[in-house]
Amino acid sequence: MIRVVIVDDHTIVRRGLLGILTKAPDCMVVGDAAGVTQAKQVIIAAQPNVVCCDLKLQDGDGSSLVAWVRDRTEANALVLTTYDEPALVRSALAAGAKGYLLKDVEESILFDAIRRVASGQTYYATALSTRISRDLLHDALLTQRELEVLRLAASGATNTVIGGVLGIGEPTVKTYFSRIFAKLGVSTRTQAVVVAIDRGYLDRSAVYRI
Repeated sequence: MIRVVIVDDHTIVRRGLLGILTKAPDCMVVGDAAGVTQAKQVIIAAQPNVVCCDLKLQDGDGSSLVAWVRDRTEANALVLTTYDEPALVRSALAAGAKGYLLKDVEESILFDAIRRVASGQTYYATALSTRISRDLLHDALLTQRELEVLRLAASGATNTVIGGVLGIGEPTVKTYFSRIFAKLGVSTRTQAVVVAIDRGYLDRSAVYRI
């Protein structure tokens, strides 16, 4: 039996998913939550195989919960959301999401996705699979920490400031930039920011200067 925890900030969505998943003979909902803090408590207590979560939650970012699930539990995360913006997809996958579906998905596809994610396989919405295969899976994804470094750089922060914010030394910041440059195929911070915006890693509105 696949144990599932549902995390969504809308009560009606959680209730709807609970009703839908009762139709799958091999799935059992063992808990639900509206936000990140509550979800962590539920997940620790329920020990699910799959955490099915949205990206916008009551008290935080769904991708941060996905990363916590990856790093602190034996479960796998399946994102179920209405958002298909490249930056959000990249953030979720970089955080460790095994699956990414949009909420207009058919029940049979949701069941299949949960089964695959529970077994450690990946599953992506048909509408996203081509884009993911081309732009995400074939490229080396930036890690969460690399994204943090790049976002700070885009805001105009120096290496010293970045190191202070993240609690790391300047040599480590430089190492992160070397990895970012290699993954994006660039040689300067400015180029990295431009490419990151183009590929959906960064929102242009967050950029201080290019």
